[in-house]
Amino acid sequence: MRQAFGRFAAGRIAAVMAGGLVLWAIWRLFAGLSVSSFWQDEIFSMRLAEQPTFTAMLARAVQDTHPPTFYSLLWGWVRMAGFDEPSARLLSVAFSLGLIAAVLVLPRPGTRLRPRLLVAALVASSPFWGEHAAEIRSYAMVSFVLAVAALASSRVAAATSAAGPASVWGGMFVAAATLASATHLFALYASCWMCVALVLARPEAWRLALAGLAGTALAGMAYAAQILLFHDFGVSAKIFAPSVRFLAASVQNGLRTGGTPAMLALAATCLLGGAIVLIGKRKTPRQEKAPLLHDLALLCGPVIVTLAGLIVTLVVPSMNYRGPQVGLVLGWCGLIGLLDSLSRRWPTLTTIAGLAALLVTALELATWQRPTPLPSKQDFRSLARHLASFSACRNTVVPVLRNVEEVPDFSPAKEIGLRQHMQDRFGYYERATWHDYRPFVIMHGAYVHAWAPRDLLAARIAGTDPCPVLAVVADIRSYRPEAIEKTMRVAISANGGDPSRLTVRWFPHHGGGRPGRIVRQLAVFSLSSP
Repeated sequence: MRQAFGRFAAGRIAAVMAGGLVLWAIWRLFAGLSVSSFWQDEIFSMRLAEQPTFTAMLARAVQDTHPPTFYSLLWGWVRMAGFDEPSARLLSVAFSLGLIAAVLVLPRPGTRLRPRLLVAALVASSPFWGEHAAEIRSYAMVSFVLAVAALASSRVAAATSAAGPASVWGGMFVAAATLASATHLFALYASCWMCVALVLARPEAWRLALAGLAGTALAGMAYAAQILLFHDFGVSAKIFAPSVRFLAASVQNGLRTGGTPAMLALAATCLLGGAIVLIGKRKTPRQEKAPLLHDLALLCGPVIVTLAGLIVTLVVPSMNYRGPQVGLVLGWCGLIGLLDSLSRRWPTLTTIAGLAALLVTALELATWQRPTPLPSKQDFRSLARHLASFSACRNTVVPVLRNVEEVPDFSPAKEIGLRQHMQDRFGYYERATWHDYRPFVIMHGAYVHAWAPRDLLAARIAGTDPCPVLAVVADIRSYRPEAIEKTMRVAISANGGDPSRLTVRWFPHHGGGRPGRIVRQLAVFSLSSP
């Protein structure tokens, strides 16, 4: 009796803590909507949303590495909600809240509340949520839609027949898997794995799995046509070159966003426990084992999606550090059912494990999260304000440092495309002031005299051009800020100036929103008065 009461009390404490973590994350989500300016990926999305017509937006969106589904929704959303940071980000916030709601509401009947709350806390405390919950990119949307698909297939796997409610959930699974596949490349791999998981658990549901694969294939063919017709493989081959170091870093960065170490340890424990239970049930009817088989397959989803991405990248460069994160949703959805099953078999152990994971997670988050989120992305908004303070620089050229590792393409077509890209990024927040952004090429982080805008530098150093701004920089990540400052001093010296006149204004942000992780990537280099 005393042991049962202790489990009940610990379970209640765990549920309250999990609910508290979820509410805390939601509060921080809304509190941080306007803290960070749009950063470069979000600026790309907003430039598409600003296109005057839907057709014009699609004409530019098809050149991206992702399908235009999210951009289409964003184009309509900002015309109703507004173009400012909080209003535009509310679309992704809605999908993120939908993900939490799906975890709490959609698990199959009979699943208790505590496992749902634990997984909701895992989602809300994960770096994935912190980075993408309000970001104006497709990750919040695809996570929500994949969660609906995974939990719908879970209900089908547990159904006693294919008729009635199961057919409704089956239709929802096919529709959600197809929509997810039309939203993100890595969702194609996730949808295919969900179809495989459904057949592994319920072989008689092969027709439904085949329908899911057909929808995924249609979305995949549309995406393949988009890539083949409009994508610049020369650019992606450089960005996503399939070297061992690059692939290893992508996998590591992607999978570690699944949650804090304590929560990931809980997931690994459930995987082991689920395998033990499955072995113990080897003589029971397959239909009774179907939900457990399905949950285990979903829990393996993040690894499967990552492996699929690695294999495809060896053929067509497509892997980036965010790709593997798409599969995390499958793992979270599988974990709900596994936690519920294991809590019925080993109630004391699962209660203690869940409570310990929540305590460690809460303590870990308390060491770096502040009540109000910190700016975690490049501050193009402040950079634009600083440039506007130079009255002599209005309607003038502003060089942009661009680092290369090999001799670049200086063709006119490439130059025009690069200038447009820089104008889109650096000029987004310019309203009353206008600048013409042009590349200032450096190599291996060092000044190259033959490629520098020497006439402009010399004129500004000599004072014949009153604008004191020599360059801006956004994301030369391979080199320390001190090295870039040294390069600019060399540039001043090489063009007849005094290097001590260099003035640097950095616009730091906090990596991952952590107070102690200050990142300097965005800066304005100017000259002080002689």
